[in-house]
Amino acid sequence: MPLAREVPWPMPEKEFCNFYHSMDFPDGESVEGHWDLRGRFEQYIGNYPLAGKTVLDLGTAAGFCAFSAEKLGATVTGTDLRHISESDFLPFAEHQYQSGDRASWEVEVEKGWRPIKNAFWYAWHKNNSKVTMSYTPLRDLRYADERFDVVIAGAILEHLADPVGALSICGRLAKEAVVIAFTPVLDTDELLMRPITPMTDPHNEYYTWWALSRGLYRHIFGMMGFEIEVMPSHAYYAANRVEATRETILARRV
Repeated sequence: MPLAREVPWPMPEKEFCNFYHSMDFPDGESVEGHWDLRGRFEQYIGNYPLAGKTVLDLGTAAGFCAFSAEKLGATVTGTDLRHISESDFLPFAEHQYQSGDRASWEVEVEKGWRPIKNAFWYAWHKNNSKVTMSYTPLRDLRYADERFDVVIAGAILEHLADPVGALSICGRLAKEAVVIAFTPVLDTDELLMRPITPMTDPHNEYYTWWALSRGLYRHIFGMMGFEIEVMPSHAYYAANRVEATRETILARRV
């Protein structure tokens, strides 16, 4: 079965939106987000050609990567969670989602998540976009039989409780390439996955957990029939006004 696509939402009011990335719209309006990739998208995805390709953008948030891929000539599907309850977390015993009232915690978190979804549809309308949206949790994508030329996962792997499982899903869905964009990579050929932040911190509000090694990426993608290239990628973090550099993994199917 192909992925279920969302019926487009009506255009929300801008005041109810939270833009993760800065964006410029065709009518001259611009919005400011936490990250600014304007003019940097192609290097962000390892300069992989997207014209004429089908693209799946995992964790699209407010949609910057999806709309940027569309502008490069791709036919794009975005995916994201419909509700925070569909996400998996590390089992910090002191955190409310583990030991407290999980349902109440989800209600509060969802209040902050809804404006990001609103931002996607605001930008969708402003761009006169044809990007399709599928609110499908990552773990359910393993059952999809639809395939895409290119799968893009931009700066999300470090936020997942099971990044190796996510890589297997990416490889399954991609016909020719997977782009793991702008993620921290350990500079070693050893097969390693290490915490980015202290595992003793139960209130890590940014949910930034894992860094995988270059060797582990090469090994996992090799198991699935891909060869990888690791290259630097750059983004401007508007909140702190700093230029940030991480790595992009470009995996091509052999």
